[in-house]
Amino acid sequence: MGSFVDVRGMSCADAVVRVHRAMEAAPRGGTVTVRTDDPVALIDFKAYADNKGHKWGARRALEGGVTEVEITRVA
Repeated sequence: MGSFVDVRGMSCADAVVRVHRAMEAAPRGGTVTVRTDDPVALIDFKAYADNKGHKWGARRALEGGVTEVEITRVA
């Protein structure tokens, strides 16, 4: 079971910091599910995952413009 980070309503910078902290706490192979309402933040999360060597996973559109994405810690 992975962890969950809800960054709805947060600025992109704060959201990326929260995701980074969750990824650092996750074991290798662990998945962090991130929920955001900011489509631009998804670009930042993807760049973060690529930069750190993590796996960008499933992406789900939810109601109200909310998106969930899974990031798996590889490195």
